[in-house]
Amino acid sequence: MTRADMLRSFFCIRTAAFFLLCNFSLARANDIDLKPGDTIGPHNWSKAQGMVGENLLNRIKQGYAFKIKEPKNFQPPKEYLEATEKYSGSVRLGSNGELLNYVAGLPFPKFDSNDPQAGFKLAWNFYWRWLGDDYKNGGSTKEGKIIRDAIEADGSERRGTVVAHNLFTRSRLAIEPKPVIPGYDHIDWMQLRADEYPRDTSGTTTLEIRYADPAREDDFYIFVPSIRRVRRSPPLQRCATIAPSEFNFDDINTFNGKVTNFSYRLLGEKKVLGNFLQESLPFRRKQGDYLPLDEGWRLYDVYVLEITPKDSSYCYPRKVLYTEKISFQSIWSAMWDAKGHYWKEMFTFYTPVGLPGGQTVISTGTVVIVNVQNRRSTVLTAPRAFNQGYLPTLFTLATLQTVMRGGSIR
Repeated sequence: MTRADMLRSFFCIRTAAFFLLCNFSLARANDIDLKPGDTIGPHNWSKAQGMVGENLLNRIKQGYAFKIKEPKNFQPPKEYLEATEKYSGSVRLGSNGELLNYVAGLPFPKFDSNDPQAGFKLAWNFYWRWLGDDYKNGGSTKEGKIIRDAIEADGSERRGTVVAHNLFTRSRLAIEPKPVIPGYDHIDWMQLRADEYPRDTSGTTTLEIRYADPAREDDFYIFVPSIRRVRRSPPLQRCATIAPSEFNFDDINTFNGKVTNFSYRLLGEKKVLGNFLQESLPFRRKQGDYLPLDEGWRLYDVYVLEITPKDSSYCYPRKVLYTEKISFQSIWSAMWDAKGHYWKEMFTFYTPVGLPGGQTVISTGTVVIVNVQNRRSTVLTAPRAFNQGYLPTLFTLATLQTVMRGGSIR
């Protein structure tokens, strides 16, 4: 064992902050002893060690089994690649990590993991990964909405449905006006979401507006049916749990925080198990359990990004993302609490969807978040319908007032 290995082992034993690096270790590609057709289960759980979250590894030890399938990667659409080539050459980081001269496409396509600024550049690549000009979350389900199953520790379940619309006012590539909606170049994106079921949360509607200015906090408005009022919420509301799930607002899209409010460190590169070819939506699972029964898991190359907040009161003192190296989509994430204890882990399955013109892209399929402390989990199925042609006038307080008067955002 080298001196570096000895030091790393010491810190893994003695320091909770490095817990993930021990169990979700940065294994080299030539250390991986997995190939398509292999089955992973309790008899050979160690083959998956370092490629799945701690909680899933424990489930494998306890009996969960799955097959390794052939991976497939998906490139972003051609207009995104063209925009990357056209605009990325002028993009740079400011003194506080802010993104300068960004127009559209991937900000830093020549990503170098040895760059001293690699952490911030990876964070911006993740933030501006391809997500269309707009999308309806859950729009590709037969119900046309998000399907959310909250699973209690005793296995009881509570199903809910959510309608959600997202609009990018900058970085637009497919729908006119592009690359920015005139008068909205100070806004990155807007999101409108409303609970439709169950009845005790039905009608609860939120409007989020993310400003490009690093110094300007998000606008966050919520309509609460029980008081029939629209309220502006403070930024801390982003840490509030979206009942009855285990997600908070910054868990949407795995990490939805304002980039400049955090610090970043690239921990390395590795292989993890995920799925970019989800077949069943929702996937088949046992009642009371969040694990897919017959979806394959596949090997993907990822960057490992550590995220720490500048605000000491933020809900996650430490979060780690595992982002796929072509799409920059997150496959896994893990979160710790203020005492340094492992708190939550999340994995995302993706599914291919078609765009007008015949291109195929990947969309979020099913997201699973597990709270390992209270043993609750949430399964969210939300394949997207991209490029719906939304207008910015939908994402206003007037829409919330319409909901308040009994209207709908559908």
